[in-house]
Amino acid sequence: MTYEQILVEQRGRVAVLTLNRPEKLNAWTPKMMAELTEAMSAAAADNATGAIVLAANGRAFCAGADIDAVFKTNSESREANAAAPDPETPRGPNWVTFLRGLPKPTIAAVNGAAVGIGVTQVLPMDIRIASEDAKFGMFFVKMGLVPELASSALLPQMVGQARALEWCLTGRMIGAVEARDAGLVSEVVPVDQLLARAVAIGEQLSGQSAFAMTRIRQLLVTNTNETDLEAAQKREGAALESAYRSWEHKEAIDAFLTKRAPDFQKQAPTPIS
Repeated sequence: MTYEQILVEQRGRVAVLTLNRPEKLNAWTPKMMAELTEAMSAAAADNATGAIVLAANGRAFCAGADIDAVFKTNSESREANAAAPDPETPRGPNWVTFLRGLPKPTIAAVNGAAVGIGVTQVLPMDIRIASEDAKFGMFFVKMGLVPELASSALLPQMVGQARALEWCLTGRMIGAVEARDAGLVSEVVPVDQLLARAVAIGEQLSGQSAFAMTRIRQLLVTNTNETDLEAAQKREGAALESAYRSWEHKEAIDAFLTKRAPDFQKQAPTPIS
């Protein structure tokens, strides 16, 4: 499949999706998100793929939404239809729900500037790493806008409410090390090692039990803000019951007893129920 604004490459068991509008600093468009959604869906359905990496071409990861193609068009459209707004107009798939529902883990490899939606589009991903030259900017206040893609919930969960407020109200650029120390990204690597490191993480995840990873992702997302610990334990108990019955668990036991590495790819993953 050929796309206009992204590239798709298979590296071992890792699907690498690359934002490919370097002349526009990979400025976001609805078409870009539609292509990402389609390519990620295809990768998730491919048994040869165990993880998905999102990267970007050029000197920036994503300089926010395309001012002309998105903001200007959207503003003019809303002004023209102000007298008869249509709240039921479809706005495309829910990106956060889509990412959280993928059966394969996702990894963002951020290089250069990631601004506005350039940041918020990767917050729902499972793992985020950054190059030493990466910079993050919650620029919404500078455009007279507010955060989207559930980032007003996700960002405080990751970095704390006080820091999230300071970042969003000032709109200042956050360096890679500060982002790592705050919890926005898990590690910072040299620029020339960024993609290789992301693919290495993807290969590692591809060797894990897909069934267990899916359950773990669901539990962590659901229980992150759960104040009822009994409810959290009930969800864990239900997931454990399914895990105990899975062939992956039996494979792990046999591998331990026979002193070998488990092979979680020798048959299809246990269905999630």
